[in-house]
Amino acid sequence: MQMIMKDVKTMTSKAYIVANEQQEMAVLRELDKNGNEWNDKRNATDFIPSEKSYVKFPYAIMSDRFIGWLSIDDAIVENYEIVYDGRKEEQMSDKYVVSQEFMDGLEEWKDYCFEEYGVAINSGSIEDLPIVVNAWWGDEVPDEENNNRLIAIIRWVNGEDVFEVEKPKKWVVRSIGLTDDDERYYVSIGKFMGLKRALNTYIINQATRFDTKEEAQSWANSHQEVFDVVDV
Repeated sequence: MQMIMKDVKTMTSKAYIVANEQQEMAVLRELDKNGNEWNDKRNATDFIPSEKSYVKFPYAIMSDRFIGWLSIDDAIVENYEIVYDGRKEEQMSDKYVVSQEFMDGLEEWKDYCFEEYGVAINSGSIEDLPIVVNAWWGDEVPDEENNNRLIAIIRWVNGEDVFEVEKPKKWVVRSIGLTDDDERYYVSIGKFMGLKRALNTYIINQATRFDTKEEAQSWANSHQEVFDVVDV
């Protein structure tokens, strides 16, 4: 996600309204790069507000003397200069988020159809859609959305930018519940005398990122769960 923020020179109190986890992490990484800290001296990315059950999107990350967060319904937000509003970004996005496998299949299908039929879209070429695309544009999708997805494929063939490839994901193991301090702990795989062992950390950036869900599950116990994070 490319973030566009206003250059605010006259005010030091700023607010970043985030509407999803991707925006949240982008803002926190930006604040971390600038050396901002939470009031308990933790680095910006060492505490992720949305992991708390009481923090709901969209919400505002505040950057003043220290980092803080507030519900966007809180009147205090009006005292801050809003330098980023992710709600607008979400509303503006009309692209379908698809896998790299989907896009590769679509590209191969288009090349094949031009070679076989001389055009990409006709009754024969639609029947030749790759399995991964057919699964996306299929019987389980409501008729109206099915039509929208077929139109999206046609628009893409005509050169329009209607698809966005999802970012690669990793998998992390964390505790199911919160500690008495309202924290979660994460699994970090380390080595002791040459053997791998699971260690606990309260800092998500120190957690081991597994390539597959199955690998992460192999390190989780009955009191832990696995969840996906965007690989950066």
